[in-house]
Amino acid sequence: MSGLSHTREIEVSWGHCDAAGIVFYPRYYEWFDACTHAMLAAAGLGHARMRKRYGVVGTPLVETRARYRSPATYDEVLRAVSRVVSVGRTSFTVEHRLSVGERLVVEGEEVRVWAEPDGAGIRAAAIPVTVRRVLEGA
Repeated sequence: MSGLSHTREIEVSWGHCDAAGIVFYPRYYEWFDACTHAMLAAAGLGHARMRKRYGVVGTPLVETRARYRSPATYDEVLRAVSRVVSVGRTSFTVEHRLSVGERLVVEGEEVRVWAEPDGAGIRAAAIPVTVRRVLEGA
């Protein structure tokens, strides 16, 4: 599938690093989340707009993982490429690849659901056709 994609740069600051001077692994999950929201917003699916137009609560995570390939360190610039790789009835999967130059640093994946209000909580709901087309890159 050739889905929606987005690229952005992330400058590694000292605060992103652990005592060894390499990026502390939870930061990657923070960046995956930020990259997904930036991709959706760039495609006209920002959180506020989705809530207003579709009555959706959001697209919460139900699964995430990362494979660390090489360390990133202070003062490097990561190139983050995020891409929707599959769209199901109620969920979609985003792949993230963060690199420094040609060197792959981390590969990650998020599975998110289309969530609507359900009384006091939320529930997964069918992704609207118009949103599905955007996610699929149509």
